[in-house]
Amino acid sequence: MERPISIIWFERCYLGAVAVGLVNTALSFNASIQRLSENPAAARFGPSFGSNMLLFGTAIGIAISATLWFFTARKRSVVAKWIIAAFFALSLVGVLSGAAMGTIQPGLGGVLAVVALVLNGIAAWKLFQPDARAWFGEPVA
Repeated sequence: MERPISIIWFERCYLGAVAVGLVNTALSFNASIQRLSENPAAARFGPSFGSNMLLFGTAIGIAISATLWFFTARKRSVVAKWIIAAFFALSLVGVLSGAAMGTIQPGLGGVLAVVALVLNGIAAWKLFQPDARAWFGEPVA
């Protein structure tokens, strides 16, 4: 079966969200390192601890995202589809609670975070369209 348009749009939006997240991470890298170095618990591990942890965390995040993308868009995994939907729901709750508490990153970082959230929302929504449901072998109502 040829990949349906909803799966193609899922890929575009999901991978776009990953790319926006990477740009946001790159732009806020120095500020994140500074915040980590000010944390006494992290500071005791040495000056390179923060940058190493940020790079490691980013690499793990990319690996998880790439794995979920592959199993959803190429292997038709319903489990991966639901994990993506759950991650989006958690992200939405996190952004909404951050907005309510006033802890959303100001400026471009906050805008990029919202753009990534919207792209992830569209990607998750596309996974539940009728042509995508057929792709996953689910009953189409």
